[in-house]
Amino acid sequence: MSENISPDQNSTPTTPTPDNSSKPKKRSFKWPRRLFFSFVGLGALAVLIFLIVLAFDLPSTSEIENPNSDQSTQLISSDGQILHKYYSRENRMNLQLNQISPYVVDALIATEDVRFNDHSGIDPRSFFSILKDIILGDEVRGGSTITMQLSRNLYDEVGNENKYVRKVKEYLVSAYIERRFTKREIMEAYLNTVNIYGTSYGIETTANRLFDKTAQDLTVEEAALVVGMLKGQGVYNPFRYPERTLNRRNTIIDQMVKYDFLDSTQVSIDSIKSIPLEASLATQEQAHVKGLAPYYREYVREWLKQWCIEQEKETGESYNIYTDGLRVYTTIDARMQAHAENAMYGHLRSLQADFDRVENYGRILMNRDPSILIDLKRKSDRYRNAKRAGKSESEIEAEFREPVAMRVFSWDGDIDTVMTPTDSLRYYARFLESGMVSIDPRTGYIKAWVGGIDFNYFKYDHVRQGERQVGSTFKPFVYGTAVEAGYTPCTIELNQPVTFENEGGGRWTPKNADGDIGGKMTLRHGLANSVNLITARLMKAVGPQAVAEFAYKLGIESELDEVPSLCLGTTDLTVYELTHAYTTFASMGVNRTPVFITRIEDKNGKVLARFVPEEKRVMNEEDAFMMVELLKGVVNFGTGQRLRYRYKFRNEIGGKTGTTQNQSDGWFMGITPNLVTGVWVGHADRRMHFRSIKYGQGANMALPIWAEYYQRLYSDPIINMPQLSFDKPEGVNIDLSCRTEETEEQTETRPPASADDFDNF
Repeated sequence: MSENISPDQNSTPTTPTPDNSSKPKKRSFKWPRRLFFSFVGLGALAVLIFLIVLAFDLPSTSEIENPNSDQSTQLISSDGQILHKYYSRENRMNLQLNQISPYVVDALIATEDVRFNDHSGIDPRSFFSILKDIILGDEVRGGSTITMQLSRNLYDEVGNENKYVRKVKEYLVSAYIERRFTKREIMEAYLNTVNIYGTSYGIETTANRLFDKTAQDLTVEEAALVVGMLKGQGVYNPFRYPERTLNRRNTIIDQMVKYDFLDSTQVSIDSIKSIPLEASLATQEQAHVKGLAPYYREYVREWLKQWCIEQEKETGESYNIYTDGLRVYTTIDARMQAHAENAMYGHLRSLQADFDRVENYGRILMNRDPSILIDLKRKSDRYRNAKRAGKSESEIEAEFREPVAMRVFSWDGDIDTVMTPTDSLRYYARFLESGMVSIDPRTGYIKAWVGGIDFNYFKYDHVRQGERQVGSTFKPFVYGTAVEAGYTPCTIELNQPVTFENEGGGRWTPKNADGDIGGKMTLRHGLANSVNLITARLMKAVGPQAVAEFAYKLGIESELDEVPSLCLGTTDLTVYELTHAYTTFASMGVNRTPVFITRIEDKNGKVLARFVPEEKRVMNEEDAFMMVELLKGVVNFGTGQRLRYRYKFRNEIGGKTGTTQNQSDGWFMGITPNLVTGVWVGHADRRMHFRSIKYGQGANMALPIWAEYYQRLYSDPIINMPQLSFDKPEGVNIDLSCRTEETEEQTETRPPASADDFDNF
């Protein structure tokens, strides 16, 4: 029988437990996922930290919007030409885009950033190429947009890092620039700041320097050349590598055609590409290096530095002439300046040949007086440096005998040579030097300033710095004093010796240079022929103190020794002050302080200062008119008459020649109603000179420079300087013909005896 078993009513039923021992276990991915996301997070954090660190080293938003790039101070002539730019690191000027040739913009976009107008500072196509280079560790090849290049040009914080960090910074700053500024403003900023050639920053400075024109006037081929040089001025230099640079320029032109900036059906591309580089570049570069008015520019530079100091004291405003982009408007006329320099250089080149031939290169003079060379040595920097170094005289002498490679000045161009320092001193001692300045007597404006023959080799400014004995050019101050005392040009004086008693008990009796005495003559004849005894007798009558006071009120600045010999010009004066004083005669008695700057503006055009001449009447018109008549006599029948018979001037000219003892200094002061010009010629060392008065007188050394200068001015159709006559002041009825005097009549109507009318001095 079977047995039935019933479940326990009180027990809990159990669920069977599956057996997992026979099934595969699932793998857990929690740890790898965590590891992956950790690395991603750390990478993102690293990038974030990197960007934060970079952000601290980026320019601030205010700096980005107002970059503090150096701007050169411009020295602007009265006819609108840029004479010079003072700068420390960057030589640049700012323009608006409409002041730049559109060819420049087109060439730049076609070559550097053809999608400039479509991207937002970063060109996507170039970006991935750069990213690949960075990841692979390859050299980053280009790819910078114009905006990225601008960020590097403007901000030192961007441009001075390694290539990878720099690129990231460029992206960040470029993105901000694109958000903040228009494409036009970005292009304008780039073209005003990019370094293209040498120390030239910006398209305007480069156009001035390379082509002597404004950026607005650049042609297709010139624009292509400038843009081509952006690739590297050391590689594409039109002066060093003309063929390579020409090929680069023509490649830019092809790019402009490729991207439809030039229409090859309308423009003859081949004719543009055939235009050579050297036709417009080589001479302009040389002109830039030399430059107009270098002595004047240096004088203004020093003056401006002092002006900035005074402005800060007076107004609290601080200006820097090298970085603040000031605009300094001058009174110099660039065209007149060029004529003045050319006249001086032309005559001195010829005169130097005479000196070298007649005086045998000055060796005769130096052999006769060995102290000349000894003094030159002891004044040289080489000697002083050797002394400071503790060298003995024998060691120094040996150094001066050691041949040295050097570049020296010559009238035919600089010469690379080898010579001893002693021979160098001897070589330079023979050169004649000169100073010349022109002033408009109606305004007091200085129109031309030539301080020497070559600023690179002869730094000394003979207009404002150099004081030289003035000789007979001082005599008009004696005559002017006499005229104010009641004398007239027709007053008769004896051509007889006069003796002065010196305070120390000695006596001085001047003589005429030719030794002739006797007879009577008018003051007009006495000044015209520079007769010493007539001048001395006038000095005896009016006194040295009165003469000195008269000279001071006309503009003489140097202290004058109030002694009788002053009447013959024994004092030393500058070309500047002597010419200033002569303007008072031409302006009929009004002394106007010379002005060389009319105004100064900041970079935004705000006027910071204006300058006008101080005016003061120091002679009455009648006396001044009589002095003009006396000075006209010098040219019409006196020591300056070669202006008539050799140079054929027919207009009214007054003047005075001057020659000092031993022919060390030659002078000519010439006045017309609209321009007064003073000229000095001589050697730096007064012991070097022409031994013959034929060559060494003022009428031969200085007057020809004046004559050649004025011939150029009168024949220049652009300057169009009128040949004016001196106006006789109203109410002046004095008879100045002096025809009642037989001696005067004979003298004034005589033809010149020879080509040389010697000064008495």
